[in-house]
Amino acid sequence: MLLTFQDRLRIPWRGGAKQVALDVWFSALMVALVLGIAAINVYTAVIMFLASLIFIGYGYYYVRRSLIRTRIFAFWLVWSVAYMSVLMEFAVPLLEFLPEEHLILVILSCISAYCFWTTYRRSQLNFVMQSSVTEDELPDITEVTAAEEEEAEAAAAHTALLMESIDSSTAVDSSMCNTCHKYVPARTVHCQVCGACILRRDHHSYWLNCCIGQWNHMYYLLGLIFGILALLLCANLTLTAVCHPFLVVRLFGVAVMLPDDCTEVFDEYTLSLSFIVALYALLMTCYMLVALVKQICKISRNSNTASGRRNHANGTLTKWLSNWKAFLF
Repeated sequence: MLLTFQDRLRIPWRGGAKQVALDVWFSALMVALVLGIAAINVYTAVIMFLASLIFIGYGYYYVRRSLIRTRIFAFWLVWSVAYMSVLMEFAVPLLEFLPEEHLILVILSCISAYCFWTTYRRSQLNFVMQSSVTEDELPDITEVTAAEEEEAEAAAAHTALLMESIDSSTAVDSSMCNTCHKYVPARTVHCQVCGACILRRDHHSYWLNCCIGQWNHMYYLLGLIFGILALLLCANLTLTAVCHPFLVVRLFGVAVMLPDDCTEVFDEYTLSLSFIVALYALLMTCYMLVALVKQICKISRNSNTASGRRNHANGTLTKWLSNWKAFLF
């Protein structure tokens, strides 16, 4: 019955209706239910936030332990941002916003979305492509003479003796992938989720449904930074609009406000929905802030790959700066 429903769930499209995947509508439905039910009163807000945290936490732990590739978390993130954007435009009292504040929020959000989208698009560049040439496609190779074969065997034996004489403490790591059993470039790690070797692999991001490696690590870091700034600004503008604000400080003539009293937000559903969106943005900010701190620590210690974990620096400022220079340039 579920398969029949999924097959019939389609959207109109040029050239024929397109089938909607299960993870797409499931994520859309769950995010809408969490935000909608949480806005009823304070008790439903606590229950729905706790339930969603437990559900997401257990699901994330399960897929990481089972090494399952899924798009549920990626679509959960997409629908969360989509719902928050719609509610920010139509539910939050925009008269409380300055045009400059709204413009800055849009710019930060667009930059973060572009960085994360580029992270996903460039993830394919991290894959180590193995040669797919068959025997028939190989160029003609003439047979070697007996003298040339003896010379090659002697050179190979000499090379083997040299390799055995190298001290194990100074020997470089093997470039053979233990999973693919193929030679790969240095500092390449095999991802069990993607099923491929990744250049300078940092981790597999289930929220972006891709691996973070050499060619998209910078965009991932920038996406975290601008995403945190956008979410913090979104939460601050929303809370100061629906709650009683107070002035903290003036910076260059701009008043910095913080919420003071939010006891009356659940008296009206529109205000409570805006309040829930702000709390949801703060929860996302906390998660992204933890991820950003981990990235900063790992890059500073040069422990962003498996080889780096064995050779990271022990806290000297000069070494940290050199690690960041190597990462940036």
